[in-house]
Amino acid sequence: MLWKNRRLRTRFAVLGALLVIVGGVACSAASSFVQPAAAPTSTPATAGSKAVAPGAVPASSSAMAVPAAAVAPGAPAAIASDAQRAAPAAAGSQANALPDTSAQILDRMVIRTAQLAVEVGDMEQALAQARSIASRGGGFVSASNTHVEKVNDQDRMVADLTLQVRSDAADGALSDLRALGRVTSETSGSQDVTDEYVDLDSNLRNLQASESAILKLMDRATQIQDVLSLQRELTNVRGQIERIQGRKTYLERRSDMATITLSLRLPPAQDSKPIAGGAWDPFAVAQRGWQASLTLLRGVAEAVIIVVAFSWWLVPFIALGAYVWLHRRRPIAPVTPAAPAEA
Repeated sequence: MLWKNRRLRTRFAVLGALLVIVGGVACSAASSFVQPAAAPTSTPATAGSKAVAPGAVPASSSAMAVPAAAVAPGAPAAIASDAQRAAPAAAGSQANALPDTSAQILDRMVIRTAQLAVEVGDMEQALAQARSIASRGGGFVSASNTHVEKVNDQDRMVADLTLQVRSDAADGALSDLRALGRVTSETSGSQDVTDEYVDLDSNLRNLQASESAILKLMDRATQIQDVLSLQRELTNVRGQIERIQGRKTYLERRSDMATITLSLRLPPAQDSKPIAGGAWDPFAVAQRGWQASLTLLRGVAEAVIIVVAFSWWLVPFIALGAYVWLHRRRPIAPVTPAAPAEA
């Protein structure tokens, strides 16, 4: 009986050992399948870091989505693979941490321009009123040019101004400018840049996320080559960010302010009215003839002055020619024959 109990205990011991071996193999296989999708590790809080409320998404998680172009070509495979594994998880956190600002653009971004030409009676007063209109519209005069032009052999003062006013005050400013005098021409135009602004905003957010991800990879890099490669990529990304931010600022300013090009001119002088009935006026004929003779005389005098001014370098040649000519005209003394010698 005792021998049978020993055999039974031996069988149970062997069976238990087999179960332990099979269970260990199964656990190791399961761990090998679970290991590639490792759970994210929490980084201990450092001095100066902000506390994160329960259930909130950390701000730094928005920077883990790294596009393929953000990883430097020379980066090692370990860092590249880590970045690619972190991209799917970071995409969701980025959507929570960085809201789509393009959805917040309710108004269209429109750049307004206008060109206006006005004839005024008093140029100085019109210039002062134009500057006052720009100030009332929340803007200023960005450029001004006053000059004199010749129209029908008469001088006329002309002033060209470039006014910057708020877009919402552009219509009122144009109405006030029309009241300065008689409008001779007017054109206006607009350019909708809303789509461009939305695209720039989307590209900017993606580049900012890539910048943060590259900074995290630089903190984890240990090789100098990896750091240099990531530094080059970071410089490239930051350059694109600066260009996009500059373009966004330009579009914002242009859409906030309307540009009005104003041209002020004095009216042309009125010609004298002809004599009624077409009667012949000898005094008018004499006056025209006198003016024509003076014009001819002035032209001849100007021509002589121009010739004298440009012929000063001929004086030496003229003097030399006169000397040669006078030398040739001088009479030559006759040569007397010598007397014959006496024998």
